[in-house]
Amino acid sequence: MNSRYIYTLFVLVFTLTITPNFVSAQWNDTSKVEVLPDTISIAIPQKKVEKIEKVKMSDSTKIMLAYVKKADKYFYGDNKRFDLAIEAYFEAQKFGNNDQKVVYNIGYSYFAMKNYSAAKLYFEEITGKDSISEKKAIYYLAKISHLQYDFDKSLEYYNQYYKLLNPIELSNERKDIERMKKQCVDAKELYANPVNTFIDKLSDSINSNYVDYAPIASRSGKLLIFTSRRPIGDAPERDYMGRFYEKIYSTRKDNKGNWSKAKLLGKSINKSDHNAAAGLSADGKKLIVYRNSNNGDLYESTYSAGIWQSAKSLGKNVNTSAHEASASFSYDRVKIYFSSDREGGFGGHDLYQSNLDENEKWGMAENLKAKVNSAYDEISMVAMPDGKTFYFTSNGHNTMGGYDIFKITYKDSVWGEPTNLGYPINTPDDDVLYSVSSDGKKAYIASSRTDTSMHDIYLITFATQIKNINDQLDGNLLVVNEKGAALPELDNVMNIKKMNLTVLKGSINDEFTNDPLFANIELTDNATNTVVATFNSNEQTGQYLVSLPSGKDYGISVKSENCLFHSENLTIGNGRGYNEIIKNIKLKRIEVGSKVELKNLFFASGKAELTKSSETELNNLLTLLNEIPSLKLEIAGHTDAVGKATNNQKLSGLRASAVVDYLLEKGISADRLVAKGYGEEKPVADNKTKEGRSKNRRIEFEVIAR
Repeated sequence: MNSRYIYTLFVLVFTLTITPNFVSAQWNDTSKVEVLPDTISIAIPQKKVEKIEKVKMSDSTKIMLAYVKKADKYFYGDNKRFDLAIEAYFEAQKFGNNDQKVVYNIGYSYFAMKNYSAAKLYFEEITGKDSISEKKAIYYLAKISHLQYDFDKSLEYYNQYYKLLNPIELSNERKDIERMKKQCVDAKELYANPVNTFIDKLSDSINSNYVDYAPIASRSGKLLIFTSRRPIGDAPERDYMGRFYEKIYSTRKDNKGNWSKAKLLGKSINKSDHNAAAGLSADGKKLIVYRNSNNGDLYESTYSAGIWQSAKSLGKNVNTSAHEASASFSYDRVKIYFSSDREGGFGGHDLYQSNLDENEKWGMAENLKAKVNSAYDEISMVAMPDGKTFYFTSNGHNTMGGYDIFKITYKDSVWGEPTNLGYPINTPDDDVLYSVSSDGKKAYIASSRTDTSMHDIYLITFATQIKNINDQLDGNLLVVNEKGAALPELDNVMNIKKMNLTVLKGSINDEFTNDPLFANIELTDNATNTVVATFNSNEQTGQYLVSLPSGKDYGISVKSENCLFHSENLTIGNGRGYNEIIKNIKLKRIEVGSKVELKNLFFASGKAELTKSSETELNNLLTLLNEIPSLKLEIAGHTDAVGKATNNQKLSGLRASAVVDYLLEKGISADRLVAKGYGEEKPVADNKTKEGRSKNRRIEFEVIAR
């Protein structure tokens, strides 16, 4: 199978195109199915086989041979059309051709269109004959049995096929057969031990009767971007192979949890030809788009002024003359993980990492090595906020068959062993993961789960308790899979480990007008004074969301045009589980009388020496003064009421002077700064509590002239 085409539809323009298992066949009339080379099929209006001309209608043999020739053109040609091949072979059979090759080609055509039940009938017709010339039919019966969960029968067919091969054939096919048999064994084990997971097909506002895949959710879970090959308008455009173009759509979730009707993204994203969603940044501001130019390249678009801007190439370190398929951002958006079949990899498509450099360019690609990449294809990766947990999709490792989803950890610069997420998340057919919620409880996948050629989008919920489903037959409460028995009882539930993660979220508004503000949020590791991430609030709503891995002391600086910056200090402990901190921030306009507390200035207890952790905050203040040369500030020190008032007055003055001295050393004119110590005169909280005293110990600056 040509892997290049698998991704062109698997992600046609992004490398993936798949969906979970429990959807009824939507298109059973094969004459209404258009099939791409080695890819999934697409429903289109019925087409008729061309009539055979220039033969005498009384000459049945010539007519039959002409139909076979026509069918072979569709079957063996570069631009395969298995649907039309079937029709032509049917016509040939009407004139008496029941040759095994014709029967086999009909069966294979149905198999290629994922109509496995129909394919099975034709392959079984061949194996029922006394002499089998098309022994490959047994091989495909093994694959169909595997896809239909009859693993023992599949192994029986593989062993039967194995014995029919001559030495040369055996040498060529031994590796593939052994791999297929191992997948059967692995699938049988995983199927017998299902994980407690709920899989729900998304509504018709998202899924269609056509191929729908690549569901990428924002970190808030309110925005979903996906790709579809549905027709657009009354006269939908098609490519040179007659396929509807892939386009990118979006949908939003309302307060009741319902998705809006999917809307086509604008022309800045959906250019002519194929376009597919590949990756979305956690804040929903950056979108990676796949386009099939240059054999398949990746582009990045920014959401600004209420629209997606024109996408720009990710650059030569990411895009090559090879096929770059899927991509995703790390949560801090300083790394991307992408799939490529460039030379030097471990197999077909490998997963690579590229880091954002100081010039906002993507650096040299680094192969993620053998623990992740196999001798086969890896086509998607999703990084969790902790920077240690990853999910990826592969048709190597211990898959149930086709593409499966795996979990892997990265700790102390070493990859762990990949773990198959198990059934029913994975199935014997293709299952591809695209995005996971920040708390690790939900994921969106595309999957092929039924005897049909359609692909749809599903939501996975990693359950921590039995989901109550009332069985209409006997009233018992069960968890039921479409295939197989109920999931294990509650005391045997296999839970997915919770993320150790804190999320800071809220909104940023103008203090006076309360209007939402577009602001830049800078996250600093106070221990090292290094910026670890930058984010922007939503331009329309002012909302923001930042993930904070545990075990660190963070400084947060919020800046917006014509406003004074705002700072926060957060210490995130090593506690387990998922937590949220909500901070709604009001930014002050740059005008006389505006005051701002500098929350990321640190002094030793009872002393006036600034610690090294204060540098980031001091530089924010320095930047403000340099950007507005006319600005004059009073730096005010305040203390709690513990100890003598005179001592507190002196200490507060010395601390204010320490800030002024730093700014003077950096070139700020002395006539623009005033240091003043207020001691315990202006408390902002009750000095009788520990928390209140902490709030009273502070440094503020006030605008005294502009």
